[in-house]
Amino acid sequence: MSNGKVIGELKTTGQLRTMLANAAKGVMQGQLDIDKATALHKLAKNISDSLYSETKIAMFRRESDQKLEAFGAMLIGDPTD
Repeated sequence: MSNGKVIGELKTTGQLRTMLANAAKGVMQGQLDIDKATALHKLAKNISDSLYSETKIAMFRRESDQKLEAFGAMLIGDPTD
């Protein structure tokens, strides 16, 4: 499953979409088994859910005039731990 381009890290949503499209193509062409494709899908869904949650929190904070964190820098859990 390769289009000749190697991505060391997924840093953008566009790269995530490209990776998923390449995985789907790999499954269709018999180059990627369905179990690996399913695992990639689950990981991508977790990333997508996380992005959605962070976006919704940022929208709420903006509407309520609260401080906005840099995207991707939102603290989780107790920051004093």
